[in-house]
Amino acid sequence: MSDYSDDDGSVYNYDSDDIGADEDDYVVPAANDKGKGKSTLSDARSLSIEALQETVAKDIRRVADLTGLQPPIASILLQHFRWNEDKLLERFMDSSQDVLREVGEPQNIPTKEPTSRPSKRARLDTPSEFMCMICCDTPPIEEAFELRCAHKFCSNCWKEYVVTKVKQEGQCFFKCMQDGCAVTVDETSIRQLADDTTFKRYQELLRESYVGSNANLRFCPHPGCTEAVWCTGGRGQSLLFEVPTVQCGKDHAFCFGCGHDGDHRPLICKLVPVWIKNARDDAGTSQWLRANTRSCPKCGNSIEKNGGCNRILCRHCQFQFCWLCMKKWETHGYNNAICNAWQEPEPDQSMTEAKKNLEKWLFYFDRFNNHELSAKLDQDLVQRTEEKMLEVQETSQLSWIESKFMQQAVDVLTGCRLTLKWSYAMAYFLTPGNQKQIFEDLQADLEKAVEELSQMLEEDIDASSVKGLRQRMVDKTVYVRGRHEILLQDTAAGLAEGRWTWSIPVE
Repeated sequence: MSDYSDDDGSVYNYDSDDIGADEDDYVVPAANDKGKGKSTLSDARSLSIEALQETVAKDIRRVADLTGLQPPIASILLQHFRWNEDKLLERFMDSSQDVLREVGEPQNIPTKEPTSRPSKRARLDTPSEFMCMICCDTPPIEEAFELRCAHKFCSNCWKEYVVTKVKQEGQCFFKCMQDGCAVTVDETSIRQLADDTTFKRYQELLRESYVGSNANLRFCPHPGCTEAVWCTGGRGQSLLFEVPTVQCGKDHAFCFGCGHDGDHRPLICKLVPVWIKNARDDAGTSQWLRANTRSCPKCGNSIEKNGGCNRILCRHCQFQFCWLCMKKWETHGYNNAICNAWQEPEPDQSMTEAKKNLEKWLFYFDRFNNHELSAKLDQDLVQRTEEKMLEVQETSQLSWIESKFMQQAVDVLTGCRLTLKWSYAMAYFLTPGNQKQIFEDLQADLEKAVEELSQMLEEDIDASSVKGLRQRMVDKTVYVRGRHEILLQDTAAGLAEGRWTWSIPVE
């Protein structure tokens, strides 16, 4: 119980082969014989920066070998065809000259190295300097740089041009500086002209181009994460029947279908932006106050929630009540029918349709936001008790592993609250009926178990009671994890079977 006053879940585990990653980098759907609604994703793999760079390089080398071109030119062709290797090879085999002309490759340009040694007189007649047509400077001829199209400018102008294109404009595919020239600056030239920072940025842009053109690849959207995930499913019409949650090599779960940062099961991708837009439109208004503050039902004292448990004690009048439904705790306990299911209001002539819709929205948004807040507060509570747990560990003969039971419970709670918050978003869009009732029964079972486990986190810890608390919390954690799996499996099966019907079009 709290004093207040004035991602768990079956995402995808590592396994399998191919696409340029080490064996430990792969991600495939976790097997679960109990789950009727197992994801239809056939394969998913996580790629580090190095693995992705090697995959890009392998594609370039393969095209170079098949076409007989140098790798830098093969890279240009692949970028021109948006990394569609099949389309490129088909066109190239029909007419290689047409393809090269299409991408602007120079035709019949003489080689830079003559087949025979020039005469002494010819060498003496070679000019020692030239005028750069960009800056009009006249540096020595050895300080000039000539692209394969034979357009020559001073190295400083070339370097500034490359840095501008790569670092300022974010381009990895750009043409020669000469006005009207269609020749693309190749990777070898960029490596020669650019400093290390610029070239690393060029490689990053090349990887982004590769991933952006490949429907089977997505970058992990978690801030600061550089991993990419390769997946064979999770797009198109399948998104109406599954939530393709994957996990990158750094354990960040995200949706491969819509790119949402985090696991939004059980809500389908089509409805996630609708919910987020509604929530964003309400941000900064009275809805925040409703989601984060309450007035005590007995004395009216303003209360802000700062713990995960929904059992609230008003310090002003000592009244205990439920944070969600505001009912007296002694008689309410945890009445699932009151707390998790939306009840149509009694007919009221004064209630307009808009007001009714607002009340429904606030009901679900309140619970969505409450689980998000509670997950953070549960984690904060464990951090505050870690020091005390160290003291208890020394006097209770608990091992270091045994003393981590609270953190393990919070990890399970966090995953459950993530699912519960999105389950309220799903319930908001579900049409009333038996299927929704069954869904809300499973939701209520999980929520009740979550609240019971959350309350255990707030119990006093001392050497005499810690072993009993640990046993009860471990048992409850196992039970909560089981209820969580049941909810995820049933909702996944419902999507696969087309069991759910939505209140708005999702086609």
